[in-house]
Amino acid sequence: MSQLVSQTEPSSAAAHGIYSVAWHASAEAFPGDVWARCFPPPREGRWWYRALERAGLEDQFKFAYAAVSRGGEVVAIAPAFQADLALELVLPDEIAPLVSWIGRYVRALRYQRTWFVGSPCAEEGTIGLAPGVSLADVLPVLIPAVEQQAKARRVHLTVWKDVPEKAAAALEGPAKAAKFFKVPSFPGTEIHDLPSDFNGFLASMPSSQRYHFKKKLKTSKATLDLDCNVLQAPDAKAQAEIWALFMQTYDRATTRFERLTPAFFAELAKAPTTHFILLRKRDGGDLVAFMLCYFEAGCATNKFIGIDYKLGDKVFLYFRLFEEFILWANKMGATWLRSGQTGYRAKFDMGHEPAPLYNFAKNSNGLMNMISAHVGRSITWSTLDPDLKTYVEARARKGDKRG
Repeated sequence: MSQLVSQTEPSSAAAHGIYSVAWHASAEAFPGDVWARCFPPPREGRWWYRALERAGLEDQFKFAYAAVSRGGEVVAIAPAFQADLALELVLPDEIAPLVSWIGRYVRALRYQRTWFVGSPCAEEGTIGLAPGVSLADVLPVLIPAVEQQAKARRVHLTVWKDVPEKAAAALEGPAKAAKFFKVPSFPGTEIHDLPSDFNGFLASMPSSQRYHFKKKLKTSKATLDLDCNVLQAPDAKAQAEIWALFMQTYDRATTRFERLTPAFFAELAKAPTTHFILLRKRDGGDLVAFMLCYFEAGCATNKFIGIDYKLGDKVFLYFRLFEEFILWANKMGATWLRSGQTGYRAKFDMGHEPAPLYNFAKNSNGLMNMISAHVGRSITWSTLDPDLKTYVEARARKGDKRG
């Protein structure tokens, strides 16, 4: 079997009762109405996966989609991809340096070729389900189909990536029976019950957070005079500026999974749901910060940012972006916000709460699976990120044991 399944012909099929599974290589294998039925807003739908496929990411990801059918009708779509996982992303601090050092000489101990169910960079790993179909309905056929694909691709590690809490509750029993083990992933971040204006948003924050947020905004505005523009389809020149700022931010990141391309942003610029918040110097017009956002079904999501770090840390450009994001979200009528994974300190300072996500993993080698499961039991929010550790410790002092 080739590593990429055929777009026009299913590469393999499995059946369980009234459900069957076939694999396809492209999001275009499914009509728009099927995507809309299985991935209703605010979940990222065909526009998202089409952008990933057209972004020139073939050196990083090999995409596929499981179509679960009932009576000849597709009732569930499970996006999946093959990639090399950097193990240092998930290993506890006590183990990661040793694995990283050995990995310089033995690449297999640093990177593990992995078959993922989910998306490289969506808000969560979603299995799209048609109305009236539950995850529990399709898991008996979907789990073995996922494992069959991993075997056909000669991939030993399989991961159901960034599964949200409700889906994790449905997946946990069947996954455990199939010898998958569960570990926490980097949580998403959310603000629910968003007030309808910016002053209301400020008033909803705890007093200490509100004070520091307003102080940073005041300091920034006294230092840097900026214009804000919100565009849905930036031209080629603006896209080049956006890409340059994104790479500044990417190069500073301590946690990286995907390495995006200019083509990905160009594809997202074509999607009717996406918007770019652009901050420019009022005097010279230079772009100093951007935020890519999308709005669907009352939910405003900010997904990618870029900042000109040459201006220094005291201009607080992220907070300027977030102010404009709130103003835009209010204008769009948003009632809740999502701000993605990582960068937790600033997000918690602005009132976000973590949205737990989980990974379910399995190594086809029984001994390696036992060892991995043992290591997995030591992974917590506190081992994944120092800002999460600070959050967990603060919550523990208040009697909240999340994470």
